Amino acid sequence: MTNDASTPTLTAAPDHAAPTLDLPAGRRVELVVGPGGVGKTTVAAALALRAAVAGRRTVVVTIDPSRRLAQALGIDGSAAPGTLVAVHHAGATLDCLVLDTQHTFDAIVRAHSPSPQAAEAMLVNPIYRAMVRYLGGALEYAATAQVHMLAAAGQHDLIVLDTPPTANAIEFLEAPAQIAEVANNPAAKFLSQSGRFGMRFLGLGSGLMLKALEAVGGGAFIGDLGRFLRDFGQVLEEFQRRAGALAGMMTSPGTGVVLTTAATDFSVREALAFLSVLAERGLRIDGVVLNRFDAAVPPWPGDAVIAAALQGAPVGLDRVAELHGALLRQAASALRGAEALRGRWPTTPVCTVPRMDPPPTTLAELHALAMAVWPSVRR
Repeated sequence: MTNDASTPTLTAAPDHAAPTLDLPAGRRVELVVGPGGVGKTTVAAALALRAAVAGRRTVVVTIDPSRRLAQALGIDGSAAPGTLVAVHHAGATLDCLVLDTQHTFDAIVRAHSPSPQAAEAMLVNPIYRAMVRYLGGALEYAATAQVHMLAAAGQHDLIVLDTPPTANAIEFLEAPAQIAEVANNPAAKFLSQSGRFGMRFLGLGSGLMLKALEAVGGGAFIGDLGRFLRDFGQVLEEFQRRAGALAGMMTSPGTGVVLTTAATDFSVREALAFLSVLAERGLRIDGVVLNRFDAAVPPWPGDAVIAAALQGAPVGLDRVAELHGALLRQAASALRGAEALRGRWPTTPVCTVPRMDPPPTTLAELHALAMAVWPSVRR
C-alpha cells in the first residue's frame, strides 16, 4: 500500500517551537500510554511511521484504530488476526498489527501445551474461551504479551504499542501482575495438577454429585471442566512465567514511555498523576505529547471592525464576541496545562500538537505530525 502524497505542513502554536521528543537510540519498545479519546492511537501510528522513515525496522501494535486510520495503515479488517501488514511511505516500510486477544492467548497455548492435541482441545474448550473473554486484564496482558513475542522474534528495531484505551491507564501497568496473581493462586495450581484429582477435590467425583451437575449444566459441562483442569496446568505455568517477564520488560532500559493526553484541565491533572505513577514504577518516560493544543487567539480588534465585517451575515456581534471569548479561554487553559507539565517535569519534553479537525488519518498527515514532535531520530 503506497501513499505518494506530499507531506503537509502543520501550523503550530507559538508555544510549540521548543520541546521535541528525543527517544534514545537504545529504545526497542515504546509504549504510548494515556486515557482513551485523546488521540493516543494516532500518536502511536505517527511515531512508528517516523521511525520507519528514518530507517528503523518498525512495527506498530494498535488496538482500536478509527476506520480511516485503519484504512491508511492497511489494517481495515482484510488481514487475518495477528497478521503483520506492511504499508509504504516515503520509500520506507512500516509493519502494522491489530491486537487480537484471542489470537495472542491461543499462540501461548499452542506453544506450551503438552501436545498439539491437548492445545487444540484447549482452544475449543468453552471454559478457556470464556476465560479469555472475561478475565480481568486479559486485553492489557495480551498487549504486553504480543510485544514480548515480537521482541523475541527479533525482526524489528522498534516496537510501538498503542496501549489499550482503559478508563484508568494504570490498569495497563497492573495487568501482568493481575494475570500472575491468577496463575499463582494456590487453588488454580492445585486443581490444574490433575483433572481427575481436581474433580474429586471439588466434590465432583461422586456419582451422585455428577448426576446433579449434569442435570443442571449437562454432561458436556462436566467433560469440559475435567479436560480444562487436566490440560491447563503446563499452560498456567507459562502464563505465570510470562507475566514476570512482561513486568521486567516494561522497566528495562530498552523500553520507554510516551504519555499522550489532551490539553484540557482535567486531562492535564490526570497526566500529572499518571506521570508520578510511571516514575514510581521505574518506567522510563521519554516525553509527553499534549494533543489538541489550541493556538494563540488574536486580540479582539474592536466592535466597529467586527460589526463592519459582519454586515449582511446571519450572525450577530454578540455571538462572535462570545465565540472569541471561548477561544481565548481554551487557549489559556492549554497554555496553563503545558506550563504545569513542564513545571512539574522540567527534564521531560512536553510537546504540543495543534488541534486538527479532522484528526490526521493519511500517512502523509501522520508523518507531518511526527516530524513536528520528533524531528530527529537517533539510530
